[in-house]
Amino acid sequence: MMIGYEAVQARDDEAWHLGAARAAKDAATGGSGNAGASLDEVVIASSSVDGRITRVAKNAITVKDREGGVYELRLDRRSRGLRQGQQVSLRGLEEGTPVRANFVLMGGRTFARDVQIRR
Repeated sequence: MMIGYEAVQARDDEAWHLGAARAAKDAATGGSGNAGASLDEVVIASSSVDGRITRVAKNAITVKDREGGVYELRLDRRSRGLRQGQQVSLRGLEEGTPVRANFVLMGGRTFARDVQIRR
């Protein structure tokens, strides 16, 4: 479903990501707004990046793609690392590891979901 540009614009009194989350929540619930999740937990967008790990922190990984784009992906309880179908720790990854990382934009932050190790 496409969300119109006007629907994604934030009201003057809210951050841009809250306006986008409100529009996404309304689209998912047919405008009733009864999805149950707070606006900070509504997925605004999802995408993926192919690249290499450049940094591993306690609560985030950083991936740099071939064009030089840098993606800081936060880790939460729904983030998971996968190597040949087996779950692995994301916090144990090393710099230079090639990955394909799926991620979502929620609450103005980017969160890792499935991170496929490509070795």
